[in-house]
Amino acid sequence: MKDKLGKTKGALTRVKEAWLILGVTFVLLLALETTLSLAYAVRNWVRASTPPVPQDWRVQADAYSDTSWVHQYYSEFEESSATRWSSYVYWRRKSYEGQYINVDPNGIRRTWRADKDRRAGDRLSVFVFGGSTMWGVGVRDDATIASFLARKLKEKGIEAEVTNFGESGYVSTQEVIALIRELQRGNVPDLAIFYDGVNDVYSAYQQRAAGLPHNEYNRVNEFNLTQSRSYRSLRAVFLRRTVERLAMVRFSRGLLRRLGVGVRPDAAVTYWGARDNAIAGKEDLFREVLTVYEGNARIVKALADAYGFKTLLYWQPTIFHKKHLTAYEETQRKSVEALQPFCQAVYGIACRTDLAAERETVFHDLSGTFAEVSQPVFIDWCHLSEWGNEVIAERMAADAARLSDAGSVISRNASKQP
Repeated sequence: MKDKLGKTKGALTRVKEAWLILGVTFVLLLALETTLSLAYAVRNWVRASTPPVPQDWRVQADAYSDTSWVHQYYSEFEESSATRWSSYVYWRRKSYEGQYINVDPNGIRRTWRADKDRRAGDRLSVFVFGGSTMWGVGVRDDATIASFLARKLKEKGIEAEVTNFGESGYVSTQEVIALIRELQRGNVPDLAIFYDGVNDVYSAYQQRAAGLPHNEYNRVNEFNLTQSRSYRSLRAVFLRRTVERLAMVRFSRGLLRRLGVGVRPDAAVTYWGARDNAIAGKEDLFREVLTVYEGNARIVKALADAYGFKTLLYWQPTIFHKKHLTAYEETQRKSVEALQPFCQAVYGIACRTDLAAERETVFHDLSGTFAEVSQPVFIDWCHLSEWGNEVIAERMAADAARLSDAGSVISRNASKQP
């Protein structure tokens, strides 16, 4: 009996000790969580109360000959990067007002206009579509490709209302959908210009499939979360998200990231391997990128024929096609050199597509525009300086003027000028 009593007391003692240990551990963890949460709150308060200092590396680009506006620009760029949901195309920037960046409530960036009092019906209506290069990353409102295009057309005697539908990350399919949405509203242009290449190529490189928007796997995961009918699965998701919000977890992840431990490799790096990985065996993917693009080009042509507007398509330049790189540009090329073989392979096929046969009328390959240029042009691997945008816009304006000389709808609208 005494033995049983002794064993019972021993068990109770161990249970008490275990509870004591658990209690102390819980209190310590609670204290740690509270301390870290307060630290994060103080950090966020300091950041919110301190004027943001732009951390964008592109402020160092040698293409910025005049640096008086660059830091202010990148402060505005960071502030204006917030996006909202936009049906069919996924995202659009929220409205924003700044000194160098202005976005209206529809997500359209401001474009230079010569005569703001002239009625819209008296001007050539030009829609331009593209990704961040068309939107104008790294340049002021009046120095986007769209703004330079409006000025160049003005110089050629063509009053134009240029609307910049460019948006960061857009692939060509999103641009076609954006055009369709405008046509559905009865908003028909006289001329639609598409400036593509970079985003279609990078999306395929990133996701190992052609024709998808950037980061599509994130939307797949988000959609699948709402499809689960299992209470257990939903509860697991809730618990996981709760744990991920804990300050201790955030702190631990940050510490491990700094130590280089537990960092997930980028999907593209996992697929393509090391920087010197050969591109052999990826030819089908190269062709699929161009097949999707050609399909979109044919859709645009069919819409143009049905609605009575003209189109111009452009394949944009990248840093990989510039032969004489500055020291800064060379660092930018090296930072993405794993992408270079893939990009050059797709671009090489683009020059041999059926669209290339229509080079003089519809499709124009501008990849070699800066091949022999020695001065700085690129602020990263694909975005251009203000001077670079002006060069591209001059080419577009010249092509638009040729359409006008050919007796198209452009000349009909231009004739409205007094």
